[in-house]
Amino acid sequence: MKKRVCGIILIISIFMTFVPYIYAATVVDSGTCGDNATWSLNSSGTLTISGTGEIYDGYGENSEQPWYNLKDNIKSVVINYGITNIPFAAFRDFQNITSISLSNSIERIELGAFINCTKLSDVSIPDSCKYLANDAFARTKWYNNQPNGVVYCGNFLYTYKGTMPSNTSINVKNGTIGICGGFYNESNLVSVTFPNTLEYIDNRAFSYCTGLTSITLPKNLKNIGTEAFSNCQNLKNITLPDNVEYIGRLAFSDTAWYNNQSNGLVYLNNWLLTLKGDTIKQANTITVKNNTIGIAVNAFGDDEYYIYDELGDGAHASTINLPNSIKYINDDAFSKCRYLTKINIPDGVETLNCFSHCKSLASINIPDSVKTLGGFYDTALTNITIPPNVTEIMQSAFLSCTSLKELSIPVSVTKIDNGAFDGCTTLTDVYYSGTKEQWDNINIDTRYDSNAPLLNATIHFAKEITNKPVITSSQVTKSNNTYTFNVNVSDVTSDCELIVVLYKNGKVANVKTTTLTSNATNNKTLNLTATNADSAKIFIWDSLKNMIPLCNAVTKNL
Repeated sequence: MKKRVCGIILIISIFMTFVPYIYAATVVDSGTCGDNATWSLNSSGTLTISGTGEIYDGYGENSEQPWYNLKDNIKSVVINYGITNIPFAAFRDFQNITSISLSNSIERIELGAFINCTKLSDVSIPDSCKYLANDAFARTKWYNNQPNGVVYCGNFLYTYKGTMPSNTSINVKNGTIGICGGFYNESNLVSVTFPNTLEYIDNRAFSYCTGLTSITLPKNLKNIGTEAFSNCQNLKNITLPDNVEYIGRLAFSDTAWYNNQSNGLVYLNNWLLTLKGDTIKQANTITVKNNTIGIAVNAFGDDEYYIYDELGDGAHASTINLPNSIKYINDDAFSKCRYLTKINIPDGVETLNCFSHCKSLASINIPDSVKTLGGFYDTALTNITIPPNVTEIMQSAFLSCTSLKELSIPVSVTKIDNGAFDGCTTLTDVYYSGTKEQWDNINIDTRYDSNAPLLNATIHFAKEITNKPVITSSQVTKSNNTYTFNVNVSDVTSDCELIVVLYKNGKVANVKTTTLTSNATNNKTLNLTATNADSAKIFIWDSLKNMIPLCNAVTKNL
C-alpha cells in the first residue's frame, strides 16, 4: 500500500512538472521595435517588449506601430527592464488592453502613449520615470475612475478633473517632479504653489489661466514647456529660478508681463525669450547682452508658424553676437533666420539643435563642449566638423543640406539617427577619426534609406600609425600676458600637428598650432596671449581635419 501511494505521488509530481509546458502560452508574432529592442505577442494576449534603450519613435497619424495589426489580440503589455521609453501613441486606441507592467528602467512616457485604451484600469508609474506627457492615459478606465479634483499619477500631477470652483488655489504636493498639463483654460485658478521637487511644467499646462496674477517657479525647475503660461492675460509677476535649462516656444506670450515689455530683445532674468517689434527683427546685427545664460525655443525664429511650416521668417540679421555666458541654446532658437551668415557658439554649450532653415549659413565653428548635435536642416553648409565629444547625430540633423560636400566625424560618435543625412545630394567625402572596424560598429539608422548619402560617400579612415610621436619635454615662460611654450618632440614619422591650448576657468582662452614634419628636428616654440590663463594642454594630432590623438596630452599648470 505504501509503495502504491508513493507511486501515485511520483506520477502526480511528474504530471505537475509538465503541466506548465503543456499549457504555456506560445509566441504568435514578434519583431524589432528599436535598435536593441524586440517585441513578441503570445497566445494569451500578452505583448512583451524586451532589450535595452529606446523603442522607435514616430508612431502616429502616418505610421503604425509594428504590432498595430494585432491590436485586437493584445490584452496586456509588459515592458521588461532595460527599455527606457514608451513613444508617442505607441498603444493608442488599443481598446482590449486591461493591464500594463512597466519596469523600473522606463524614463519617458510620451504624448498619447495609452490614450483611448478604454479597458486599462490599473496604472503604476515607476520611480525611474522622469517625464510623463499630457494625455498619456486620457480616456482610459484608470482616468475615468479618478475622483474629481487634482489627479496625480506616480510622481506627476497629471491633470485637473471636473469643474474647478471659483477662486481655487492649488498646493502641488511635495515629491511631484512634473506637471503634465490639465489646467488649460481654468480661469478659476487664482494661485499655484509649487514644491522644490518640481523639475518640469509641460506644454500648455497653464495656458489661458486668466485668474493667475503672479507665479513663483521653484528653485529646481529645469524645463518650461511650449505655451506653458501663454494667454494668462492677468499674469503680471513671474519669478524665474536660476536652474532653468529649457524654455519652450511662447511660454509666456500674451501675459500682462509680456505685453508690458518694451520692443527689442525680451529678457526674463538671465534668459532671452524672444524678439519683440519689427525694428529688432529687421536689424542687420543683433547682440545678446552679457550674463545671458539661455536662449529660448524660437527666440530668433518665427513666432507665428511652426518650424516645419515653410511660411514665415525669423530675424533678418546676418550677424548674431552671443556672450560667453551662454550655456543653453534651446531647440529651433534661430530657426528660419534666412539671412544669418555669422554666429559664434560659446564654449560650454552642450546641446545644439537650432539652425533649421538658416538658408544662408554656409559655415560654423562648433565648440568641443557640444555633446548633442542636430538642427542644421536646410542650411547652406558645405563642410562640417563634428566636435570630439558628440556621441549621437540626431534625427534629420543635416536633412536637405544640398551643399554639404565634406564631413568630419570623430570616433566618439556611436549612433547616427534616422534621416540625419537625408537629401545631402552632394556629400562625397567623410573623414572618420577611427578605423574601419570602429566605423562598422556605429549604429547607423538605415530605415527608408534616409542615410544613403552618408553610406554612399567615400569614407576616409584614420591612418594606422605604429610609431607614434612622443612629447619629450615642455617648458613655459610668461611675460605680461604672453605665454611662450618650448616643446621637444621625438619619433615623428609622418607629418602631424602640434597644438597648445590655453584655458581659463575651464574654458578655452587661446589656441596655437604648428606643423611637425617627418624626420625633422622637432623643437617648436609657440607664443600665446591670454589674460591670466590658469592651465594649458599640449596635443599632437594627426591633422586638424582628422584630430586623431597621437600621444597623451601634456597638462601644464600656469
